[in-house]
Amino acid sequence: MLITLAVIGVVAAMTIPTLLQSYEEKATVTKVKKMYNTLFNAYRLAILDYGTAGEWGITGRDAGSQDEDGETYNATNAILVRDKLLKNAKTVKLCDNAKDQKACGIADKIYFANGSIDSEASDSTSKTASALLADGSSIMTIANKSVWFNRGSGELSSTYANIYYDINGTKPPNVYGKDIFFFYLTENSIIPCGTTNETMYSFAKDCLDSNSTGLACSAWLVYIGNMDYLHCDDLSWNGKHKCD
Repeated sequence: MLITLAVIGVVAAMTIPTLLQSYEEKATVTKVKKMYNTLFNAYRLAILDYGTAGEWGITGRDAGSQDEDGETYNATNAILVRDKLLKNAKTVKLCDNAKDQKACGIADKIYFANGSIDSEASDSTSKTASALLADGSSIMTIANKSVWFNRGSGELSSTYANIYYDINGTKPPNVYGKDIFFFYLTENSIIPCGTTNETMYSFAKDCLDSNSTGLACSAWLVYIGNMDYLHCDDLSWNGKHKCD
């Protein structure tokens, strides 16, 4: 009996972590897909109210005002994007500049998959706006301007904002492709980063590669529906979609 219990204990120790990891990844996929649909539908409603993003009056990512202390940037364009996009979404708190973003569930430091810090998203003077959602997740926006931010063909030829979705707020790991996912606001849609027609970030370079940013994992998760990019490096859009 003791031998049997010992064997059971060894097997449990080997399998339970894998099962927990699989469960957590499936939960993440579900959350991100749900948020993608939420953002997509919110934009549909925003278009009815305000027109498409090109009609919102976005003047760039630099048009805002800096406080007298020189440390806090009130990001007028990012606020404009957030408020119009999330008008019909349930939010519990809004933060109008990056210095206050922690109160809206955005971590002080956001990391690329390779371990380096995304200084633009983490900088307390960066031009961002954020929102804390009822489930503890968070949204952060950075406004773009169409003519400057061509990310690829079709809809990606004009992007008006970067949208960051953190599934668990300030809780770790705060890493792209693990608990933070990156989307674009385009003229007519919300598009996850890393689709096949993107020229800025590619799935191979910015998700699978060991030195990747992790930014381009978002499209894979939304459209393929798994996080196997964390476990093998031979996946591709036109080939293998799951690890062996």
